[in-house]
Order: sequence, then structure tokens, then C-alpha cells
Amino acid sequence: MQVFMEVVNVIIVSVVSLVTMFITTRLGGKRQISQMSIFDYANSITVGSIAAEMATNLESWYRPFTALLVYGLAAWLVHYSACKSLRARVLLDGRALLLMHDGVIRKSELKRAAIDINEFLAQARVAGYHDLNDLQSAMLETNGQISFLPKSSARPATAQDVEAKTEKFSLWYDLVLDGELIHSNLRQSGFNETWLTNQLHAQGISRIRDAFYAACDQYGRFYASPQE
Repeated sequence: MQVFMEVVNVIIVSVVSLVTMFITTRLGGKRQISQMSIFDYANSITVGSIAAEMATNLESWYRPFTALLVYGLAAWLVHYSACKSLRARVLLDGRALLLMHDGVIRKSELKRAAIDINEFLAQARVAGYHDLNDLQSAMLETNGQISFLPKSSARPATAQDVEAKTEKFSLWYDLVLDGELIHSNLRQSGFNETWLTNQLHAQGISRIRDAFYAACDQYGRFYASPQE
């Protein structure tokens, strides 16, 4: 009878730990493993370990249960801060790094990202670029993946390319994120705040803070999305 009760208790506590783990992991958002930051990845592993401890430690189950709640709250606070504050987002996720620009690999940025040239070349081959002459730029995203921008002569042909001269590609600059102007990107794009305001007005957005997202390239191509 005692063994049966212990088994029942393990089942009950296991179900509670699974439900708690599900809730705490959902508080961290719906990103996949490949999209997780270092904090997300470490937090998910820790939450799983604590949930397993809770399911087997019947005498002091409340201790891992409390730890699960703390980790879940921490994950929610981190993602809430990242969504509401650009500074918090940069602090938690870091910035994207430009590893290649105008076909030249930037050794200093590779060193800063702790990526050796062999790993960079492997990532390029996985993306389908065996000849680096085909690449214009390469960007290390905040989730650890490298995105590649091909030269206009190497990109796949589209219907618009038929009997049409291809245009040189340009990096796009994030100008506005959640209503906040990114001054450094605006300077790098070669445009000023007056130009940005005029572009937003043309899209029906009266103020910078009314834009949820805005971006442009060096040739003046522009995209903007208003706040909901």
C-alpha cells in the first residue's frame, strides 16, 4: 500500500511539474531552438532539470517548484524587457555583426564573434555559396546564424530580371524599431531624419514613434509598418 501511494504521488507531482514547465517555457515565447538566444537555451535546459528534480524529490517538492516559478518569471521579464526596450534587447541579445562587406571578409569581426575562417566557410557552403566571389555581404545574426547577401550577378533570376539590367544590391538598415529611432543606422544609410520623416509621411505615418518598423537601403528604397 505504501509503495502504491508513493507511485501515485510521483505521478501527481510529475504531472504538476510538466504543467509548470510547459507554462514557464511558454512565458519565454514561441521561438524555435535555432532562434533561441544563449539565455533562452540555458534557461530551457535548467527548467527541464528542475522539473525532473521536482518529479522525484517528493519530500521537498516545493523547493524545485519554487525554482521553476522563479525561472519562469525571469524568462518572462527578460522577453518583456527585450520587447519594450531597445537597450535591453541589445544587452540581452547583442548586435548583429557584419562579417563580410563588399566581398571582403572582416577578420576583426570574425575574431569578435569568436568564429574562425573555417567555420565561416562551412556556413557559406551550407548556404550554397562555394565561391566567395558570389557574395556581397555576410551578417552574423543575434541568434548565431549567418545570413548571406549575394552579388546581383549571383542571385537567382526572377521574372523582373528578364530583359532587364540587374541592380546592385545594398544592405538594408533598420531605422525604426518599435517607435524608436536608431540614429547610428540612419547615419550609416546616408540619409537624415528629415528624409525619414518625409518617407514616413508618404506611407501615412505622421511621426517616427508611430512607426513600428522602418528600414531603407543605400539607394533610398524604403519600407515602413505602422504601430497597431
